[in-house]
Amino acid sequence: MSNITIQSILGDSNNAYMMMELFRNASNVILTDNPEFTRTDFSSIFPVFKLQDGSTVQEDEIPESVYNLFYNMANSSIKYDRYKSVWKYCMCLYIAHYMVLYLQTQNGDPSSQAALAGSLPRGVASSKSVDGLSISYEFMGASEDLAGYGTWKYTIYGQQLATITKMYGHSGMWVNW
Repeated sequence: MSNITIQSILGDSNNAYMMMELFRNASNVILTDNPEFTRTDFSSIFPVFKLQDGSTVQEDEIPESVYNLFYNMANSSIKYDRYKSVWKYCMCLYIAHYMVLYLQTQNGDPSSQAALAGSLPRGVASSKSVDGLSISYEFMGASEDLAGYGTWKYTIYGQQLATITKMYGHSGMWVNW
C-alpha cells in the first residue's frame, strides 16, 4: 500500500504546492533542524547542575545518559525557528526542568540537594503559625495560569519555559510597545 500525501491527492502543480505550504503554515508544526547545542551551552547557563565529566559517574554528577535523554527530548520539542533569540535559553530550561524531576527521584542523595534548592516554585508567605510551625504560601495563581501544563508548573524552570512558550506559541500573541 502506498503512502497518501497531499501532493498525491492534489497533483503535481503550482496549486498543489501552494496548498501544501498553506497547510504547513497553518499547522504550527516546525520540522526544521536546530543549530548545534552543546553541554557547554547548558553548563554555562545553569552551572548548578554537575554533568558527568569522565568515564565513571561521580557522587555529585548527573549521568551523561540522563543528560542525553533530556537533550534529545528538548531538541525534538524546542525549535529554533520558533524561538530564535531565546532558543538556547529555552533548551536549557527544558533540560533543567527534567533534571530537577530526575534529581527528585534520587531520594536522600545529598549531592542533589544543591541543584534542587533553587529549583522549586516559591510563593509569598500568606500566613504563619508559631506554635505549630506552619507556614502557608500563596503562589499568586501560578497553578491556574499553568493549568494543563502538567509537571511544568512544579519547577521554576518549567514555569519560565511555559511562560515563554505561551508568548511564542499558539496560545496568543505578545506585543511590546
